[in-house]
Amino acid sequence: MLFNQHENWITEHEHTDILKSVVLADRWSFGQTSDSKQYTENYPMWTQGFFNHKTQQFNESTPEIIKIISLRFISQCPDDYVLVRSMACANTFGLDGDYHKDWPSWGKSQTGVLYTDKTWERNWGGDTVFVGEDCLYSSEYEPRKLVTFDSSIEHIGKGPQRRCPGMRSIIAMQAVKREYIEKFIAK
Repeated sequence: MLFNQHENWITEHEHTDILKSVVLADRWSFGQTSDSKQYTENYPMWTQGFFNHKTQQFNESTPEIIKIISLRFISQCPDDYVLVRSMACANTFGLDGDYHKDWPSWGKSQTGVLYTDKTWERNWGGDTVFVGEDCLYSSEYEPRKLVTFDSSIEHIGKGPQRRCPGMRSIIAMQAVKREYIEKFIAK
């Protein structure tokens, strides 16, 4: 399987805390792209950054719940992995991401995507789609579910469909093998 799914990865209480301190907070900025190098024309989305990969520290304004779940994610990675990314992303209708890889080669980095909306209907879309050797695979958007995968797998976060009344929000986390951290920092 290209990815693993962990349903109810966060508690209801943690979910409520994420909604208050991240999803519904007035902290969003617009302009993040999936992959600035692959395409000449990229389509931006909403974002909140929580972790500075150059200093290896959480930003001063990072909500405590983000620190907790980011550290939980890294604790599920192999011992020689370190956190390099923790951020919130959101798409509204018409703002799909682009197909991209978070790391160029297999076995050196792990990505986690936590679905953070309170409620979600299947007709609203928002799946994460993965490119396999011979077909596409999809993880359906379900609140509180964490999807983990090797960061070298090409993927896209699909925006919500027209009938969705709001935005599709996630927390994205990434860990890299300690020996490759300098390569990540150089980005």
